[in-house]
Amino acid sequence: MGKVRIVGDVSKKEYQILEEVANEFKVKNATDAVDVLKADSTTITDAGGVKLASHASRHAYGGADAIPAGGIDRSQIKPMGYLWVKTASPTPGTGGAYGTAVALKPAANKSVVPLSAKLSWGGTFGTGETVTIRLTAKFSDGTSASITKSATAAGDVYLNTSDLQGLMKDGVYITEIGVDSSSSAASTSVTTSATIYGLEI
Repeated sequence: MGKVRIVGDVSKKEYQILEEVANEFKVKNATDAVDVLKADSTTITDAGGVKLASHASRHAYGGADAIPAGGIDRSQIKPMGYLWVKTASPTPGTGGAYGTAVALKPAANKSVVPLSAKLSWGGTFGTGETVTIRLTAKFSDGTSASITKSATAAGDVYLNTSDLQGLMKDGVYITEIGVDSSSSAASTSVTTSATIYGLEI
């Protein structure tokens, strides 16, 4: 039987690490003659006899799943994020100027990851009129990035992956997405809207 003796700096009690059975070790408080814990390759047993089995190590050694089927209910698992679908309908500015932006914000202390976006133009376009919708992502470091799409007739446009990459920046998170629009005409009856589909995390 191998044995390692340790004296605690604080308690001044003697502890021993022993191998009483092959591949099984025990930590014993020799001063009080109390077993503190036992351990083998897959299980640690505390002084009260409770086995503290490692879920990962049980699988590594081909053991049964430490969590039985039905042991965890779906309601006990907190999701990483929630689906986030928001629509903004800004009024276009005229003469090439942008109108007032509408801010789409996640909940407090949350961020949004845009996965898709639908831009819509409605109403009647004037002759030669171009209406532009702009999306602006505001980042946690105070900077921003924008993308624009223009149309000369009513319809919808879905942003592609390359478009959405224009709203991304490494090492930061999005705190707000602003939506505004502009018309090249001196006056307009065109309406604009943007629906953002994403995750709030």
